[in-house]
Order: sequence, then structure tokens, then C-alpha cells
Amino acid sequence: MLDAAMTLLDTHGAAALTTRNIAEALGCTQASLYRHVRNREELVTLLIDRAISVASAAPPDGADWAEKAAWSSRRFRAHLLRHPGVASLLRGTERLGPNSPAGMQYSLDLFITAGLSPRLASAAASSLATFVLGSVHLNLGLDTSDPDETSHRRLLFRSRDAVAFPLLVQHADTLAEVSSDEEFEVGLNALLTGFRVLIQTMDTTRDQGLPGVKRSGPDGGPIP
Repeated sequence: MLDAAMTLLDTHGAAALTTRNIAEALGCTQASLYRHVRNREELVTLLIDRAISVASAAPPDGADWAEKAAWSSRRFRAHLLRHPGVASLLRGTERLGPNSPAGMQYSLDLFITAGLSPRLASAAASSLATFVLGSVHLNLGLDTSDPDETSHRRLLFRSRDAVAFPLLVQHADTLAEVSSDEEFEVGLNALLTGFRVLIQTMDTTRDQGLPGVKRSGPDGGPIP
């Protein structure tokens, strides 16, 4: 059932993901389908849950926390790029399936073991997931490895006004060749480097939020 739903989602998009269409793809009635899922929302939850289980699968033995985080992030991104329709369905915690708490536990354990407080571990895990999703959304339908895409980008940059956009014109060839994979790896490494600095510099026994970020109370005033 989930395989049929994923195929439908990949082929025709989220709008086509209906219980009627899935039943037709499976060659059964909607009534038969409802013996397995109550409605479309439950089906969507299960599809999202599958993606989360992919991201929280056991990483290679011997990896440290940063290597595990990078491995899981790459794995999650690869799954979403193969199934871009799933990325459009991810939006917060209202769709938690059976694997979702395990994924949250995995992420929290990763960053708490690394030395962050529970609050910062949660924020770090969420920021990493947000980055992965943003990377996927930004590059949906874009193949930067396609020679035609590279050529179009080069032409776009070269054709700008050299006075108004000197850097675009000057570095047109280089900018046109930057791939989405390269962009992702730079961002991922920057995040992990920031987490390392955070772990090394902050006193994790005091749960005061990110350094330099002022926390506000309900009235807008500072928290003592």
C-alpha cells in the first residue's frame, strides 16, 4: 500500500494522493483500503514516518556524533530527492507516526551525548532537519549537473550589467558550475562546525539557550 502511494506521489504529486486513486492502483475498493488506513491523513503520516525511519537508521560503526549526523542528513536528503513529493508533506509534529518518536530519540541522544543540553540538542536537531528540507525544496526540479543547466546559468550571469553586478559577471563560469551537492555539503559542514564550537564553548550545565540570543518572557521582557 505504501509503495503504491509513494509511486502515485512521485508520478502525479500530492494532489493525486487520494484513497480512491490508491485503491485503483492496488486493484481494490476503497472499503478494502480503509481496513488498513482510516483516511488520507493517516496514509500521509505513514509516508512521512517512512522517511523519518530512513534518516534515523543505524549509522556506520565507529562514527562520532558529527559523522553520524552527517550520514543521517545525507541519507534523509537522498530519500527526499528520490521522492520529492514527501518533502512537500513534511510540516511539523502533527503527523507523528510510530517511527517518529524513535527518530526524535535518535537525534536527541546524538546531540546530548555530544555535550549539548536537552534544549540545545532539540534546537540543533531541528535546525539540521530544517536545513536538509530547505536544501531539497530549493533544488526540486533543478539538475545542476545537467550541461544545459550549467550553460543557462553561465549565460545568465555573463549577460548581467558588469557595472551593477561585477562579481556575477567576473565569476560567471565558477558560479555556473556550483552543484546542489556542493551547496549542501558546504552548508552541512558549516552547521556541524558551529555545533562543535557550541559544544566546546558553552557551559552545558546552564540551560540558557544559544549564546547571544536573548530569551523573552510572556510579557516580552528578559528572563532572569
